[in-house]
Amino acid sequence: MIAIHTVKIVAMGDSVTYGFPYMPEQSWLYFAAKELAIEQVNSGSNGDTTSGMLSRFTRDVCRHKPSHVIIMGGTNDAYEGLEVSQVVGNINKMVQLARDNQITPIIGLPIPCNDWSAEILLGEYREAMQEYAVNNGLIYIDFYAALVDEETAEIKSGLHCDGVHPNEAGYGVMADIAFRALQKLL
Repeated sequence: MIAIHTVKIVAMGDSVTYGFPYMPEQSWLYFAAKELAIEQVNSGSNGDTTSGMLSRFTRDVCRHKPSHVIIMGGTNDAYEGLEVSQVVGNINKMVQLARDNQITPIIGLPIPCNDWSAEILLGEYREAMQEYAVNNGLIYIDFYAALVDEETAEIKSGLHCDGVHPNEAGYGVMADIAFRALQKLL
């Protein structure tokens, strides 16, 4: 008898993963997983930092025994002014926990925010996360490129509700990006 590998994705993150200001049933993860007909668990937590994500990783990711985890955070870290090395260190520890538990880690690059002081640091995080992913043979999903207005470096007009969180259209764009990335991977 051949064992069929079940695909189950957990998304670990902050409010953008959760689907704020809506519910997880309106999140990018929900719609991407529905389109792919795969099981999903939304472990987004409003206001969370990468340190908080790391502290709950075993409970909110590993215990679900997923095949894959999408790790996306950093916006709240940028608002707190955390060093790039600290954020990437937290991502690295989550990746290691995933690998130790036979879970394939995927890095999600955080979307832009319209608060310029936070966005400068968030941009440094993104660059370091992308470099980390490439150097460690990880798949990454570039949510940033899909939502950024190249002229203003802010979230594209019509895709956000408050300059930080996507609106329904913005979550739709994120779902499409996740769907296409996961479709290639799975």
